[in-house]
Amino acid sequence: MDQSDGRPDESLASMTRTARLTQWAAALSYDEIPSAVIEQTKLLFLDWLGCCVAGRSHASVQSMLHFAQTMGPKEGRSELVSFAGVTTSPYFAAMVNGASSHVVEQDDLHNSSMIHPATVVFPAALAVAQDVGCSGSDFLKACVIGYEFACRAGECLGKEHYKAFHSTATAGVLGAAAATTCLLKGTSPVYLSALGTAGTQAAGLWQFLLDATHSKQVHTARACSNGVYAAYVATCGLLGPTDIIEGEKGMIAMLSARNARPEFLDSKLGQKWAVMESSFKWHASCRHTHAAIDAFLALIEEFSIGWGDIEQVKAYTYDLAISIMSLSEKAETVHQSKFSMGFVLAVAAKHGQAMITDFTEQALEDTELRDFQRRVEMVLDAEIDSLFPEHWTSRIEVTTKTGSVFSKSVDAAKGDPQWSLTRDEIETKFRALVEYGGEKNMDFVDEIINKVRRLETEADIHGFAFV
Repeated sequence: MDQSDGRPDESLASMTRTARLTQWAAALSYDEIPSAVIEQTKLLFLDWLGCCVAGRSHASVQSMLHFAQTMGPKEGRSELVSFAGVTTSPYFAAMVNGASSHVVEQDDLHNSSMIHPATVVFPAALAVAQDVGCSGSDFLKACVIGYEFACRAGECLGKEHYKAFHSTATAGVLGAAAATTCLLKGTSPVYLSALGTAGTQAAGLWQFLLDATHSKQVHTARACSNGVYAAYVATCGLLGPTDIIEGEKGMIAMLSARNARPEFLDSKLGQKWAVMESSFKWHASCRHTHAAIDAFLALIEEFSIGWGDIEQVKAYTYDLAISIMSLSEKAETVHQSKFSMGFVLAVAAKHGQAMITDFTEQALEDTELRDFQRRVEMVLDAEIDSLFPEHWTSRIEVTTKTGSVFSKSVDAAKGDPQWSLTRDEIETKFRALVEYGGEKNMDFVDEIINKVRRLETEADIHGFAFV
């Protein structure tokens, strides 16, 4: 593949921040990545696999599977993780796997970038690594790089961008393109072209939250496939804009000029690792609800409050949580109910948890949950808002039917780096996710866990498809 684009090399001083990021990525070797970063990447990959299997029966995924089988090759070197025996091209595999892993709302989150990097990086990297026959260590390095590009772009674009756009889609496509470019052994100019072509396709509007439709899965599916497309054509010589993020008509200027933070693109390269800042999602709901759930459950336990004793709940939170979740307060579908603060806290109050098995069609018809939902109010808190997006915190205030008032705050949600899940908890979550997705062969599940544990020693990374 021709990787020459005819552009003159830039000096480091004259480079854009994006160019400096691509130069760092192109020069990075596996041995330069700290062992803790590799171990965390493997745990995030395992977590992502579980989410992918758990979402496979959803209508959006089935629709994209049908599309892939109709429009794509009947077989290929890339696996559909959730459908054993079905293989295709990396483009279509990344699309279907990217949709499937974003259904059950338990894929990871990088707080300060406000994106779910796993669901855009791993589908693209796995599909391409299988296509080109890369080793486990090559795959892991590509994923680390993909996280850097996606998360740094999300941090750069900022809060105003997130208010209008689903950043997992818009910044995520850059992570998918970067991970793919790494696996295709692209040079810095090829990275720039891949980013340019990926960025010009960046999209993802929040309208789906209003009518409980399937665009959230479309966002991740297309971020993955568009990223794969952008990297492959860049490697073959297609020129993309070299300044797609910072340029006069690029993503910052057009999508988030008010509070963009371009310094995040190239700060602390090789010192600040996005995978180490990413959170595992313990609760099966929108991440904006997690700190509130933790504060609420801690308050109930500390003050021995029964869920039937509660008259009113106020969830003090940040502006963007209210802006995003207020679109879904009707909670008309299972997926939409996970974006309703009232419904989520009702589930937590009744069950003492908010796990994947608690959000069901039956729960939507539960009159007790619906009654409790109407007694929950989101309230803007200026101090909490000032900490976002670096910290997604919450304060809960409960008024009982006797008139007593109790309050509880949390500084981090369970699963955040400050309160991370243990390996045992991550593996337990993985088993629960694949079982939810219908997997019955627990011996195979254990094989996958062990394979991921030693992933850097694997000569290739096929064999992750579940029946």
